[in-house]
Amino acid sequence: MRTLAGACCTALSALAGAQQAPSQSELDLALQEALKLDRQIPTPGTLVQRPDKRGARELWATEIEGINQKRASAKGRVRFRQGDMEVRAEQVEYDAEQDLVRIPGTVEMRREGDRILGESLQLKIEQEVGTLANPRFYFSKTAARPSQRYEARGEAREMRFEGADHERFFDTRYTTCKPGEDDWYLKVSELALDRATNTGTGYHGRIEFMGTPILYLPYMTFPLNNERKSGFLAPTFGSSSKSGLEISLPYYLNLAPHYDATLTPKLFSRRGMQLGAEFRYLGRDLFGQLDSEYLPGDRVAGRDRYLVAGRHYQNLAPWSLPGWSAALNAQKVSDDNYFRDLSTKIANTAQTNLPREAALNYGSPFGSFGARVLAFQTLQDPAQPVVAPYRLAPQITFQAQPARWNRVEFNTVGEYTDFMHPTLVNGRRLLLYPSFALPLATSYGFVTPKVGYHATRYDLTRNTTGFEGGSRNVPIVSLDSGITFERTLAFATGAVTQTLEPRLFFLYVPFRDQSKLPRFTTSETDFSFAQIFNENLFIGGDRISDAKQMTAAVTTRFIQDATGIERLRAAIGQRYYFRPQQVTLTGSALGLSGLQTGDISRSDLLAAVSGQLSDHWTLDSGFQYSTSDRNFKKSNVSARYQDLGGRLLNLSYRFTRDSIHQADISTQMPLGRAGPGWTLLARSNYSIRDRKLLEGLVGLEYNHGCWEFRLVAHRFTTAAQQYSNSVQFQLELKGLSKLGINPLETLRQNIAGYRRSDER
Repeated sequence: MRTLAGACCTALSALAGAQQAPSQSELDLALQEALKLDRQIPTPGTLVQRPDKRGARELWATEIEGINQKRASAKGRVRFRQGDMEVRAEQVEYDAEQDLVRIPGTVEMRREGDRILGESLQLKIEQEVGTLANPRFYFSKTAARPSQRYEARGEAREMRFEGADHERFFDTRYTTCKPGEDDWYLKVSELALDRATNTGTGYHGRIEFMGTPILYLPYMTFPLNNERKSGFLAPTFGSSSKSGLEISLPYYLNLAPHYDATLTPKLFSRRGMQLGAEFRYLGRDLFGQLDSEYLPGDRVAGRDRYLVAGRHYQNLAPWSLPGWSAALNAQKVSDDNYFRDLSTKIANTAQTNLPREAALNYGSPFGSFGARVLAFQTLQDPAQPVVAPYRLAPQITFQAQPARWNRVEFNTVGEYTDFMHPTLVNGRRLLLYPSFALPLATSYGFVTPKVGYHATRYDLTRNTTGFEGGSRNVPIVSLDSGITFERTLAFATGAVTQTLEPRLFFLYVPFRDQSKLPRFTTSETDFSFAQIFNENLFIGGDRISDAKQMTAAVTTRFIQDATGIERLRAAIGQRYYFRPQQVTLTGSALGLSGLQTGDISRSDLLAAVSGQLSDHWTLDSGFQYSTSDRNFKKSNVSARYQDLGGRLLNLSYRFTRDSIHQADISTQMPLGRAGPGWTLLARSNYSIRDRKLLEGLVGLEYNHGCWEFRLVAHRFTTAAQQYSNSVQFQLELKGLSKLGINPLETLRQNIAGYRRSDER
């Protein structure tokens, strides 16, 4: 009996090792990786892994009989288990002379939630040659495969075992739809798997959606694991008002484990054929990317159009330079309207200056050092021309890490820059700013006196504007202080801690005449809560504002004790000038408006209110109010409603007197019972002052479980009196592919807090 049981056990063990069903990624036919229809590659199903034949073997059956060394038979609820693999059948027969296992009825294999069902298995164990009729595959979501997002199933007419590590399937189908809901499926006439090389080959593949073929793949190869493989990406298609219908078919090249490339031919119905190329590389101490696009003979513009761009980062530590690194970043386009004509993304069309930069950087516990050369290509809008920025050739900066000695904190920053411009004043600027601070802090307050000395030297070369070089040396003295009071309040929803946090900031900077010094990179900061506690009204180093002033502010917060959530924060602040400001540009950074009386000038009042008002509503607002003119100079109010059901509403209002008056509304609204699976998407950014739409979006999402589609119409301003209109459509067959132009980036940029339906 022991010999008979051993024979059956050997047969079933061989059966378990040879009958390897395809994993989910295999049945995807590499439309996930080889054809790159979805770059999120699921981990191959554990069902296809060969079991460890050294593990313990267990066999159960109602009856086991046979003739020693000739044949064996197990009948009645036969179960064989080895490790986490289990095989079930009603009858198993083994012919030792032919080395053949027969299972005349249904056979079932299980491993970690996955299942294979088949009929009439015949398998020669040693040769691993045989057939299985009507195999059906079921793949579940498990903790062992976190990247597998969807349950999947498949079936075939026949599965052939063609020797070790080789299987072939005929008339295979695959879908992630529930049984009885074959809204879409992938069909392949013949599918061959070679586990020795981890590759698969498919012939006459097609995707059918609602019974209609939408994509035909006459021949394909794909990997059986997570490795990349050359092949076509998903085709994309869309339309825009400037270029007409757009269709692209990218091809991915897996050149080596550490670098790859993508070639993208794109057809614009109005303009012609564009060829794009992307090359990426990654090493232990470097990475980078090269991009190019070329559109010969643009039929609308009447010229060749192109883009070239490259980025590179290099860690120099392996070259005996620990702490050192280098970087390159360069972009160039053929003309000013390249992005406005050929891109449907506002992030691209809003670009004005394309950088060309080479940088060398050093970092250590003592500080950082950087050297770079920087120039720009400036893209001009004829209706709103801009002045091109200076070329920095070179710029050298350093910043010492704060050092402490006897509670005194030392800081030093420095910069040397050679500014070059074809039409403006040229010259070199040397800047050094050491400072000393003594932070004194307790649990209930702080006082920080600080003294610094800002030294700057200019040497001008090309100068026809009347500017003069020379030095500017300015001491800067400040005293920052604050205190915190707390009390506990009882509400019906629980205890709340209220704080009261007054803060005073004193600043003294003597006046230095800077009217003859050039202004290479300096501009005014915006008058706001962040700015009124700064030492300087300007950024860029060319201007140091004189100051004899005090800033006073008070903040109160309401914090829910049980959760730590800040339910409400309110703040109000004002700056007091004890003498008139003499170093200014436009004066807007001072926050002064209306008629000032008395010896002390008072800035406008700044106020802010924010917080998580409830479980669903949040508020963020800021105001600038002129007490002399008795009106608001600036108002910014934004509120958001968001719940777990996916309902989202953003409300925003922006007002700057004589400049901006805008209302911005966006929403993501599942329609619920009125339209199960449907979600409305919309945004309107409207200029009340100009009475025109600055940016608008309307779209629909529909989620049917195993498939989803998104349709988005988008319009935004690209230049003065110019607009870009586009329609983006995407059909996602979950667990397989995404067809069309991906609108997710557009939705995330336009609807703050947007989440796709299966993430909700």
